[in-house]
Amino acid sequence: MFKPIILSLCSLALLLPTQAQTRLTGGGNLNPDLHTSTKALKAWQDLRVGMCVHWGPSSLSGKEIGWSRSTSVPKNTYDSLYLRFNPERFDADQWCQLMKRWGMRYFAPTTKHHDGFALWFSDVSPYDMEATPAKRDLLAEMKTACDRHGILFGAYYSILDWYHPDCAPHEYGGPGTLIPKQADSPNATRYFDYMTAQVYELIDRYDVAFIQFDGEWLGTYTHEVGSEMYRRFHTRKPDILLNSRVDIGRRMAGADNHIDMDGTTYAGDFQDRERLTNRGNQVAVWGDHPWQAWVTLDKSQWSYNPTPKLMTATELVRDMVSIVGSNGNYMINLGPRPDGTFEEGQIALMDTLGGWLKSYGEAIYGTRGGPYYPYEGGVSTRNGKRAWLLVTDPSIEVLELPSAPQRLVSARDKVSGGKVSFTVSDKTTRFELPKAVPSEPVRVIELRFAAPVELCARQVL
Repeated sequence: MFKPIILSLCSLALLLPTQAQTRLTGGGNLNPDLHTSTKALKAWQDLRVGMCVHWGPSSLSGKEIGWSRSTSVPKNTYDSLYLRFNPERFDADQWCQLMKRWGMRYFAPTTKHHDGFALWFSDVSPYDMEATPAKRDLLAEMKTACDRHGILFGAYYSILDWYHPDCAPHEYGGPGTLIPKQADSPNATRYFDYMTAQVYELIDRYDVAFIQFDGEWLGTYTHEVGSEMYRRFHTRKPDILLNSRVDIGRRMAGADNHIDMDGTTYAGDFQDRERLTNRGNQVAVWGDHPWQAWVTLDKSQWSYNPTPKLMTATELVRDMVSIVGSNGNYMINLGPRPDGTFEEGQIALMDTLGGWLKSYGEAIYGTRGGPYYPYEGGVSTRNGKRAWLLVTDPSIEVLELPSAPQRLVSARDKVSGGKVSFTVSDKTTRFELPKAVPSEPVRVIELRFAAPVELCARQVL
């Protein structure tokens, strides 16, 4: 069935800019003078694809990290898992070798989740890796390996902490026993000083390039507190990148797609949009600002799951493509086994992604979204005088898009190597697409222009 795709008024309505979509990055209204390094931010955007892991003592239960405490796993049982956590097969170099094979350019382990456990030797908490049978600073091993293999190293850190007696409300079982409760606990000021001390450890000891904050919905964590944290951490390391959850913009928005900041109020260097892949949150919305989609390989939970519901290889590749073509970074999450290895199903899926990136990575790394805004059935990316049509709908035969300001010189199918016919008019460019190859999840068409190609204007065709 002949299926042309023309950018219509209907599809255009989904792309119209909003205040949140055009936000600036930086310290918000309470730190208007404070911004991260433009060079560091550009370098992070150029990487485009990264990975994180949700891993720690909770993996021994096979249940969700943090959220299973006192629900599917009794609190006392959950809080005692660290006494058995000894990942004897963990090898940071092997992890980095896998990440390079998979095309991952940056990495963020879960240093502390909502359950309060620190994946490093923390001077301010006894609930850490030093208290486990392993007595290994896993974060130090990861940092050393990432530096050796050229992978940008960052960290996930949860703002809230259900284990610490000074962090309220005490949900999911209440405080743990290793950190003494004081007469005036809970005490928000004292807890935020504890949080600051831990984040300083991440910055000073492990030189993290970025921090992925979470748990900003904590009631005592106000816009004023978030803004102060942004200033503290940027003062400690001026070129660090902090995601938008360092402040409360997402909490104030309350939208499923997590378009969360207006650029004039809330702090953050890049926007973070989160989803479990089966929730249907439409995070692939165009962003003119730096942003990242944070997605799970397992559709049912973030941490180790002995019976996962994994994405398919086609879903994974198309999902990554749709995010990068919407001008965002893509960070995929895996849940390692308690022993520090990855399950074969996860490895096979990531190998598929890595193989695709090895073949077509020039259409991903170092690119920005465009020259065409996302269209029904695909997206595009650009870098210098080249651009790529990334068509995810195999039924499309003709694609008609707004004409770019620069002259289109050639179009070539990257799968077959053959030329792609196109017709340019004042307003539109019509592409006669090659037939989809069943084994290829995305049709990749390389476009060459006479000059560095710019983003097309949003227009009705």
